[in-house]
Amino acid sequence: MTTKKFKGFTLIEILVATGIFVSVMVVLSQVYLAVIRSERVAYGLLSAENNLRNNLEIIARSLRMGKNFKLEDDGNGICFDYFLDNQWKRVCYEYNGTNIEQQIGKDNSYEPLFDPNLKIIKANFYIQRIQRDSPQKPSQITIVIPLEVETPPIKNQVYTFHLQTAVTPRIFTAE
Repeated sequence: MTTKKFKGFTLIEILVATGIFVSVMVVLSQVYLAVIRSERVAYGLLSAENNLRNNLEIIARSLRMGKNFKLEDDGNGICFDYFLDNQWKRVCYEYNGTNIEQQIGKDNSYEPLFDPNLKIIKANFYIQRIQRDSPQKPSQITIVIPLEVETPPIKNQVYTFHLQTAVTPRIFTAE
């Protein structure tokens, strides 16, 4: 009696190969999910930082072109004259405890500048006057705006940004 040898894999070999394949796929799927979560966190932080930087640049640009600066509410706000629509208008920025608001014109209401999901913990305006040596050159005003901001929870963690900018106005009139 002759026995025929069948060519192929045994049941044990198939089970071992399937087990290895499943183990590798589980590890790879966990790595893939971790990468997706990290990408979402990075995108959320990038979006928050872009919102902060863009709005801080809007404030800095208007301050740069303003004149007759006056601090309001112990540095929580600043008002100044800004040339808009062929006339000088009063522009104010004010920190309300959670956001910085902008008012253009005395009769308009304040409107928030920053994303409402971002919580501004601290914002102050400072005016530093630097006297020049030459009497022909007027003194320089530098406005410093430090910001401390919390993001909404991303992956159950709150991130804090510390931003600061200094602006030197291009137009200066003596007070």
